[in-house]
Amino acid sequence: MNRAEFLSRLRQGLAGLPGAEVDEIMADYGRHFDEALAAGRSEDEVSAALGDPARLARELRAESGLRHWETHRTPGALLAAIVSLGGLVALDVLILLPFLGVFAVVVFAAGITLFAIGIAGMAVLLSGLFHWLGPAGIAGAASRVLAGIGLLGGSVGFAALGWIVLEAIVRLLGNYARLHYQLLKPATQPQ
Repeated sequence: MNRAEFLSRLRQGLAGLPGAEVDEIMADYGRHFDEALAAGRSEDEVSAALGDPARLARELRAESGLRHWETHRTPGALLAAIVSLGGLVALDVLILLPFLGVFAVVVFAAGITLFAIGIAGMAVLLSGLFHWLGPAGIAGAASRVLAGIGLLGGSVGFAALGWIVLEAIVRLLGNYARLHYQLLKPATQPQ
């Protein structure tokens, strides 16, 4: 998305805010594009780094509503702040919360499954080690040992892969939470 398209979508998303505030926001993002272009980045790179302009507009509207309420503690300003945060809350409740619920169930089930596979692998490995003189002989014991090692290795490998994916998702959620914290922290704190 180029600069003109990004700024046009951002301006559309900011409709309803005071004109001076919209002009200030648009000037800030215009300067952001100018500085990035001077540093050698393309318009597409800048717009990709800034994210979805509609989402950005919702966040800026929420921040504007909160700032207005912090300076004008009136019922109307409170209602405006609640409505402006409604878009973000709706996203969290309708999209993020179900995703987190399903994700938690999947992670729990995968953990239990991998643990069970690891225990089964250990049992098969031990049965191969302790029953090498049984009716299946050394070949049967060796196949049990190899099957047990395979189950243990698969369990550990998938657990490691799951850990990497879990870390990545937690990192993304942390960035998302930081964004909300920056949006909701009081204006008296330095940004």
